[in-house]
Amino acid sequence: MRLRKKVLSVVLVCLIILIGSGAVYCFSILRGISGDRLDADQLHINQKLDKDVSNIAVFGLDGRDDIDGDRSDTIMLVTVNYKTGNVKATSLMRDLMVKIPEGKENSVSYEKVNAAYDYGGPELAIQTLNENLDLNISDYVSIDFKCLVDVVDALGGVEINIPNESVLHWTNQYIMDDNDKVGKSDPFLTQTGVQTVTGIQALSFCRERYSDNDYMRTKRQREVFEKIAQKLFNSDIFTDLSLLGKVYPYVQTSLPLKDMTGYAKTFMSLNSKTFDGYRVPLDDYSHGDMIDGVWYLVPDTLADNAIVLHKILYGNDSGYTPSDDLMKISDTIAGQTGGKTGITIDTSAPVERYLKDSDNENVVVPVEDAP
Repeated sequence: MRLRKKVLSVVLVCLIILIGSGAVYCFSILRGISGDRLDADQLHINQKLDKDVSNIAVFGLDGRDDIDGDRSDTIMLVTVNYKTGNVKATSLMRDLMVKIPEGKENSVSYEKVNAAYDYGGPELAIQTLNENLDLNISDYVSIDFKCLVDVVDALGGVEINIPNESVLHWTNQYIMDDNDKVGKSDPFLTQTGVQTVTGIQALSFCRERYSDNDYMRTKRQREVFEKIAQKLFNSDIFTDLSLLGKVYPYVQTSLPLKDMTGYAKTFMSLNSKTFDGYRVPLDDYSHGDMIDGVWYLVPDTLADNAIVLHKILYGNDSGYTPSDDLMKISDTIAGQTGGKTGITIDTSAPVERYLKDSDNENVVVPVEDAP
């Protein structure tokens, strides 16, 4: 029973790993877990990376009727290290300027990373992430916003911190919209501070960005994700079974169930497990800019951000050097935006130098086995 509980828990984590990211308005809701099978030859997979570290792209899609296309409203990279038992959730800012490769219906362009899913679905979106960051992503998960609501409610709510009146006000504004979209009537929040919230309230907390900015929104998303992960790993078998039934209609993935179960067994066999969260690009290595009337988050430089990302995911001794293809992309972005070219950071410096006193790093969350 204990092993079954553990396997179910991690399968659930694989399926709802974006649960704290505010994944909203997925382009369809299927009966059961399904999704596009990907052509590995088209993904530009970096074969030089540590095989004991697995990266999965997770997308939350804004596919409402009043929105053209299916741009990924939220993009998260979930990284599982099977040697250390560490899971990292890295938010990728959707306004980040990148190269979007040529697809079946688009030409090469330099624009926001979230446009890739609209142009070519998960395959082009993953190719974009791999080419711009030298990654080895081969699978994805896309999740509908209702999944977050159902899972939080099934867990009896999650505890979050409403830091100020502005976040409180705008979360309540989103609660009105989310109640309407989901067909629920959850109440407004009435106070700031630490409190247990419902599914609708958690979703609205993740989605709102008018109280501050998109940087803080991704921080709120990771906060909810971590709280759900804590409760999930300490839930009982009956809760897990109930959650499986609630989650699967809202999930699309390229991962076969047998692969998810395999990941679960491997991960849960480890004695020590932790979750922590990050964001790319880093604050000190990016800037906002209006280009032809469109606001972009411009990396300074893309190569610098890729180096720090690899230190985050693979450790300070990973030995990573940006590929020639990535350097060309990085310098092209610099040429179009008047930015710096080449590598400007100290590649030998530990990752802690770049994350110290920065909102790019979240507190590590240890995961304890349920009794």
